[in-house]
Amino acid sequence: MRTGFTFRLAAFLFLVAMQSLGQATVDPWLILAGGEKGSINAHTTRQDLVRIYGASHVVDQDADVGEGEIEPETVLFPKDPERRIEVLWKNPDQRAEPASASIRGKASRWHAVHGISLGTTLTQLQRLNGRPFRFDLVNDGTDMANELISWHGGSLEKDFQGEGRVILWLEHTPIRATARNGPKDFGGESDALEMQKLNLYITKVTWLFPPRAQP
Repeated sequence: MRTGFTFRLAAFLFLVAMQSLGQATVDPWLILAGGEKGSINAHTTRQDLVRIYGASHVVDQDADVGEGEIEPETVLFPKDPERRIEVLWKNPDQRAEPASASIRGKASRWHAVHGISLGTTLTQLQRLNGRPFRFDLVNDGTDMANELISWHGGSLEKDFQGEGRVILWLEHTPIRATARNGPKDFGGESDALEMQKLNLYITKVTWLFPPRAQP
């Protein structure tokens, strides 16, 4: 009897330890575009951010989203480049339900799946994708150039092109030449020698959360 009890107790303690380990290893800096979970998700509110990070680290401001358009924005850790993240809202009046979250610069604790973040290189993206992908820089006639990635059915396609999306911007691209000469003047496969020589790396990541479900 005592042997059976000891075994059951040991098994119970093992399960508790494994559950505690799982909770301890939850990554607070991971953001999923699907928005189903995480410290910033599709249902997050400004009040949630204050509760989690503290009022002194949550700042509201106006953001220029391009072409002179201004939208309300909430910024976490505005003075810390590696923890700074900018949130735009689906409901800007209530500052609820993120529409997008963006990081930019050289390094960040925030990251997408597979640890993809600021500084991740084109070569690393190709390895994670499991095959070459295509990168294009497109000028649509406005004051902004758009960067488009076609994953060619690789592993990153399902991660980055679902109902929610992750958009990656890569540095060291000839943006001025593209803007001057027209759309799709620059682009190519990630394994092409001319692309590899550019040493492209991510300088901005934007998570676009799924739209509201229709009633």
